[in-house]
Amino acid sequence: MSTDTQAFFVVFADPGDGVPEAEFNDWYENEHIPLRVVIPSFQSWNRWAQADGQKPRYAATYDLDTPNALEKPDYALLARTRSEREKDILSKVGWVDRRVYEVLKGTPQQSPSAQKKPGIIVFNSLEVQSDREEDFHRWYNEEHIPMLLKSPGWIRTRRFVLRTWDRSGVEGSKDSTAPPKFLAVHELESDAAFQSEEYKAAGSTEWRARVMKSAVKQERRVFKFLRTWERD
Repeated sequence: MSTDTQAFFVVFADPGDGVPEAEFNDWYENEHIPLRVVIPSFQSWNRWAQADGQKPRYAATYDLDTPNALEKPDYALLARTRSEREKDILSKVGWVDRRVYEVLKGTPQQSPSAQKKPGIIVFNSLEVQSDREEDFHRWYNEEHIPMLLKSPGWIRTRRFVLRTWDRSGVEGSKDSTAPPKFLAVHELESDAAFQSEEYKAAGSTEWRARVMKSAVKQERRVFKFLRTWERD
């Protein structure tokens, strides 16, 4: 990940019933993501498959150097130059949920260890009552993240605030519910961390219970690593 990362782009996607899964994956890995590897504002490219039994079944994540990366001409050009294959897939796909987040100011941004690669990623989205946001952020930064990092195999946690989102697809277009405002992205070596005493302790404090009482929206997704890309 580049040190100038200022934003995070996640796309939850599912082929649905209209696109063969093998074709969907081939298109995503051999056409869709490679076109984004050459765009300077994109700093990382990773793909994930669900590990929680929920839909959408796939996710792609990208670190960006600016929250406005998708508004730049080089990215906008991709929508105007789509292949016939991509046009056909996007007309039939079940779900495409795109979200751009900005780095949440005041949150420690841990650098990934070169020796540790995430096998599991957790997207934990939460929105609390507006008058409880300060307490929510303090809990996350002062108690929750430090406790999570003690869990065996826990690599890092980063936090973001939602800037833009859109949802399309045969199934996805039926859901117009906005995602929760804040996102925590947890990277783990494996899901064994969920069974550790340290992880259980982080989820059972009085401060956490108080914060969760003020929650108005919540979403949690767990994915396993599929593939990463590198820029030449």
